[in-house]
Amino acid sequence: MKRKLLFIESNTTGTGMLALQRTKELGYDPVLLTSEPNRYEGLRDQSCEIVVCDTNDPEKLAETIPLHFKREDIAGITTTSEYYIYTVALLAKRFGWRGNPPIAMKTCRNKAAVRALLRDLPELYQPWFFTVDHVQQLEEIKQHIKFPCIVKPVDDSGSNQVVKCLSFTELHGQVKEILAVKRNVRQQPTAQVALIEEYVEGPEYSVEVFSYEGRHSIIGITDKSIGGEPYCIETGHIFPSLASNRIKTVVETGVLSMLKKLDWRFGPCHLEIKIVDEKLFLVECNGRLAGGMIPELIRHATGMDVLKEQLKAAVGLSPELGSQPLQYAGIRFLIPKEAGEIQEVTGIEQLRQLPGVKEVVCRAEPGKLVQRVVNAYGRLGYIIAAAADGKELHQLLSQMDNVEVKMKERVSVAEFSE
Repeated sequence: MKRKLLFIESNTTGTGMLALQRTKELGYDPVLLTSEPNRYEGLRDQSCEIVVCDTNDPEKLAETIPLHFKREDIAGITTTSEYYIYTVALLAKRFGWRGNPPIAMKTCRNKAAVRALLRDLPELYQPWFFTVDHVQQLEEIKQHIKFPCIVKPVDDSGSNQVVKCLSFTELHGQVKEILAVKRNVRQQPTAQVALIEEYVEGPEYSVEVFSYEGRHSIIGITDKSIGGEPYCIETGHIFPSLASNRIKTVVETGVLSMLKKLDWRFGPCHLEIKIVDEKLFLVECNGRLAGGMIPELIRHATGMDVLKEQLKAAVGLSPELGSQPLQYAGIRFLIPKEAGEIQEVTGIEQLRQLPGVKEVVCRAEPGKLVQRVVNAYGRLGYIIAAAADGKELHQLLSQMDNVEVKMKERVSVAEFSE
């Protein structure tokens, strides 16, 4: 009988269902523990055992797992969801499976805790920052805040409620909104704490890192395109980065110092960064594989399947991480320009015919209600392409501009949830 790899929930916008397929390719049976199977589009198409249970309570999970499986039948545990990395670490430690120290994962799930822990590292650019858990605290720090600034929840994901504020009035309103959220999209209690920090100009990158038995491998650097101000919406990515080699030394020095301080030892880590005064500025630290289909870009550019390497590590197989880029790969997201009811979508089929295009996904269809995009969950699709040089790739990805999403009328719709 095949041994099993347990998944505590999954992501919904990226590689979650792919992970279940890859597990079977490795010769293991995937098991998804979830409180809501209907959350996952495509799950019904997977040959995957599903255990419906309360995944927001680690103690209940620890009781549920032995009721369904013998310990010797389980090869490991993992997740592709940001919201469950701490839970997985707790369970891995409890049952003796591979994983990161729970304290490291708990820190990574709190953006303010990461800022505080790393504030003395000389390799990093250190921004000013404040945390508030009540709007009245804003008056106490008002004179120390410089605009523009960034405000975000300390414990959310998908760029949700991350906003660039230009004035104290805007900041006050956004903090009030953040503190009012008592549960996230997975119905977990929120910290109800806002992080207010310095806004740093400049291009944004992400660094994809993989660690195994305490050894760190920097897989590469990704160029990120951000738009939709005042929100911070990722509109596209290119791997490997087209930036000069100059930043690579800065990145390596800063990243290795940061991982040591975090006590990061195992698995993928996705670091969003900028470069300031020849130092690395950490935008956010995510204790998981990159979202936004970046693992697929890495696969198209290098042939390396980092998602499969995560699964191999989880079951105790040494990951293979040495592949070098053979070409560039990129993604461009389909983002509606206005709210409304979709009347017609044109231009998608033409994208599929272009040489170099690897994948086209469109979730926009007539009759669907959409709102202004404020985070990763509102994107309606994407194009993935690969090319031998960056200029050619940019030209391919720009063809997304020819896709038109026509709206029937403007409407007010409820907030998206995952």
